[in-house]
Amino acid sequence: MSRLYVGRLPRDVRERDLERLFKGYGQIRDICLRPGFGFVEFRDRRDAEDVMHDFNNREFMGERLMIEPARVDRRRDRDDRRDGRRDDRDDRRRGGPGSGPTRTPFRVLIENLSSSVSWQ
Repeated sequence: MSRLYVGRLPRDVRERDLERLFKGYGQIRDICLRPGFGFVEFRDRRDAEDVMHDFNNREFMGERLMIEPARVDRRRDRDDRRDGRRDDRDDRRRGGPGSGPTRTPFRVLIENLSSSVSWQ
């Protein structure tokens, strides 16, 4: 659990702001920002635990932060084990520009389709 979800971030927050906020809590491996939330990954699990304990519900740039362990992304874990590097495909998987469809809990059920028709 070295990756943290950081919620209730101000919309104008930058990576540099989070780096300054968490300065002294260990080496940051990655910061991924989205409007209103983000993820911060630390090299050491204990550093992430300290940040979660010390900064959850703390005021930051006019907002009260919500910090909790990030849910595990199996694709990310598999890719990290592959070679330890990120590539452009990672950005597409995370919803970057031109990322394509997003998986949702909804499904389409197709019935009574002729075997001579391709539904794909």
